[in-house]
Amino acid sequence: MFMNRRQFISKSAAALAIGSIAGKEMFAAEAPKSNSGRIGIQLYSVRNNLPNDFVGTLKKLSDIGFSAVELYGFNAETVQFLNRPIKEINSLVNLGGMRISSTHAGSGLLPEDTNAPAWDYWKIISNQIKSVGGEWAISASLPTRRPSSLDDYRRIAAHFNRVGDVCKRRGVRFAFHNHHEVFERIEGEVPLEFLIKNTDPELVSYQLDMGHTVRGGGNILNLLRTYPKRFPLWHASDYHSTNEAYTNLGQGSVPYKAMFELPELVNLEQLTVEQESTEGDIFALCKIDFDFLKQFSWTRV
Repeated sequence: MFMNRRQFISKSAAALAIGSIAGKEMFAAEAPKSNSGRIGIQLYSVRNNLPNDFVGTLKKLSDIGFSAVELYGFNAETVQFLNRPIKEINSLVNLGGMRISSTHAGSGLLPEDTNAPAWDYWKIISNQIKSVGGEWAISASLPTRRPSSLDDYRRIAAHFNRVGDVCKRRGVRFAFHNHHEVFERIEGEVPLEFLIKNTDPELVSYQLDMGHTVRGGGNILNLLRTYPKRFPLWHASDYHSTNEAYTNLGQGSVPYKAMFELPELVNLEQLTVEQESTEGDIFALCKIDFDFLKQFSWTRV
């Protein structure tokens, strides 16, 4: 998910050619849908399919049963996602009985003055996601590559607080999505926990990526118990510690059954699948993940 995302988005946008009229006809051929349940999907999972068949890809995700989609790499300069205005995407998503819940985004460290032009990025992202009923603008990764000191993380925490404030003023909530590197101790501290302790809970939440957490050596159950209100978002992925590889949900080392039995589950608001594989039938893999998650009562409410 993390590697070469900007390059991929650029190439994908250039290749996108399916029209919205055809998409509406495709969905209109069926009875109106309203997918139930609480299982969403990060569209980066189907990044190799969207450019060539945008509408068909959404339809297949809808048919699996996903109730929400999370965008990625939304372009604040063109105000589009893969060459499509967000309201057009929202219309297609809604026709499939789904909704846009959030978007992954990202910038480098920005000036302290949130009136500076560079801050237009997060302002546009917030306004756009709000305009279609989305609730979250999520930093997909750290704003700097490989921070090497706690001072670096202090600057990141301050940046996140400012991003959170910018988003909150526009009616959207802000969260940070972790990768495995935030579990590599620096000066005796676990960076993810350092960020949690140094960010305002009223402004910054966290989207805990399960597979990345296990890969980094993090203890998911301890994190959820220790910071019960800081992880309203879960990214459902799985990682097999012995094989050192990402896998389908329930086939790796993420303790999903124990997680869904935690009293802290009451604080979970959004569950989003991210299928890490790029081999095989991606829709079959996404269905395996969906079918695994639907066994838990929380997902069906």
